Amino acid sequence: MQHPLTARREAPPTGVIETLSAGYSAVNRQPWVLLLPILLNLFLWLGPHVSYSPLVGPVVTDASEWTRQVAIGQRSATRDPAFVDVLNGLDQSRQWLLAHSDDVNGFEALVWGPLGLPSVDGLPSPSDEVAFVNGWGDGVALLGACVGLSLLLGGWFYGGLAGASSGRDGSPLAACRRVPRAVLDVLGFVLVVLAAMLLFGVPVVLLIGFTAVVSPPVAVLGSILLLAGVLFAGVHLFFSIPAIFVSGAGPLGAIQRSVGLVRRQLWPSVALILLTWLILAGMGRVWDVLANELQSPFGIVLGIFGNAYIASGLIAAGMVFYTQRSEPVPASGAVPRAS
Repeated sequence: MQHPLTARREAPPTGVIETLSAGYSAVNRQPWVLLLPILLNLFLWLGPHVSYSPLVGPVVTDASEWTRQVAIGQRSATRDPAFVDVLNGLDQSRQWLLAHSDDVNGFEALVWGPLGLPSVDGLPSPSDEVAFVNGWGDGVALLGACVGLSLLLGGWFYGGLAGASSGRDGSPLAACRRVPRAVLDVLGFVLVVLAAMLLFGVPVVLLIGFTAVVSPPVAVLGSILLLAGVLFAGVHLFFSIPAIFVSGAGPLGAIQRSVGLVRRQLWPSVALILLTWLILAGMGRVWDVLANELQSPFGIVLGIFGNAYIASGLIAAGMVFYTQRSEPVPASGAVPRAS
């Protein structure tokens, strides 16, 4: 019997538009995946609102006062108009953070992370009641629980899309069984990326900062080059998550597969990434307009359902693109893992 991934790869790769269509066809085959982002967004909208403002306020105030005291200690710097403008900007930022800290729902951490479910930004709370986190222990525990649950739900969601996109079993039970290993691989991938950022990014940022004191134009050029490097890395790592869920690759293997795919299919990859970003950005604006123009709650509900479908189809399209254009798996069906 032919392995479903091998069978998919034997078909000639289709264009980017056809790949997007195939992504939505995959979602239509496994519509249960839409329940995860829909239910989570409904919880963020209708559920309790938790604020970290009792913890954020003192930290922001102390940081602002410490900065001002340092400036007062360096009296020559306080006479510099540019430095005075920086202090005024910091004070305005502090006031803005204190005024808007209650608007941020602590449960929004449920959509954070590399496997965050598609979410609608700025969902208004139907109730004015807010629960406050008053202790650092409670705050850290709540944040850790939210991020952990986000990884599990995201692993289930991505596993279902991967099964539907690659021809494997994409049922809820099959996707759930693959969650623990996939989440560990994703965490390993994040650690590898963070280690690379610390190893290469921090020295470059420090060098740009020191250069800014001597030659601001050179620092600006360095910042542009750094941004270009980050963009270059982001494009080449775009298919790492699909590689983990579709091919079962480990962290290093997923990076290797993603970089190899982009190098072989550079312009189709860039086109897919750009289309994905443009569609998400454009539809995000559409959901905002619907929420403001249509009578509540119809606009918000339509935005939640529409965003779940649109974003899920785009994620599945990336997996279809990876499945069709990545290197074939070994004949035995085993997927080599890099440690």
